[in-house]
Amino acid sequence: MSGVISLPVVAQSGKAGYEQVTDPALPCDTAAWQLVFADEFNGTELDRTKWITYFPYSDDGSDKCEGCRYMGGTNSIFTDDQVSVHDGLLHLGVKAEKTEWYGRTTDHRGGTIRSIGDAEFSFGKFEIRCRLPEGKGLWPAFWMFGGETEIDVFEVCGERPKWIKGSLHRWGETKYSNTGKYKGVDHSEDFHTYAVEWDRDELRWYVDGEQIHSRGRFVDRRGRPLPGCEREPGVHNLAPYYPRAQDK
Repeated sequence: MSGVISLPVVAQSGKAGYEQVTDPALPCDTAAWQLVFADEFNGTELDRTKWITYFPYSDDGSDKCEGCRYMGGTNSIFTDDQVSVHDGLLHLGVKAEKTEWYGRTTDHRGGTIRSIGDAEFSFGKFEIRCRLPEGKGLWPAFWMFGGETEIDVFEVCGERPKWIKGSLHRWGETKYSNTGKYKGVDHSEDFHTYAVEWDRDELRWYVDGEQIHSRGRFVDRRGRPLPGCEREPGVHNLAPYYPRAQDK
């Protein structure tokens, strides 16, 4: 479920150009999470009512555009043959083979899936259990995108499988990034659980249940983050580009 949060803005600015709002500091939401979308990949093929294997950036939502399967930042082309389901697992592969798409040519191809239909969410908990690959040039990621806002549950450089990154990015004309880094075990050796909790006040990143990073909606006058929902009511500085409910 998505919604719009409206805040009364005070006609002034805090230090460092922060916008200020009157914050009632509503009580923490302690209700248990309710599962609304899941896939255990127990079948023999991808559930096409939940997933597509490209980015639906074309006018009709199909894969008929350059950016639907080509990602320039990684010089990757995503193809269906690198996505498979068997033995209770989703497998995303990479193959060293010359691949062409809408005039773009790469020396390899990879796999991706994207949720579709009703699987567009705002606040909630987003979790995956997976084993990450190790290898030069690999860049596994689990991420969400809406409007100009991107939330990365994790990104990993295949050459450094002990390092996990969780990020909030803002694209478009005004760019912004906030990233937390965590060094732990070699994540290519076994399965691990990665998650983000996103509510009206805070983003929290987790690896195997341990919080590794957070990004709040409010900061103090020095730009230091304020607690999520455990703070005093008052006039607070808005942190830049905190994702809103409508950024889905």
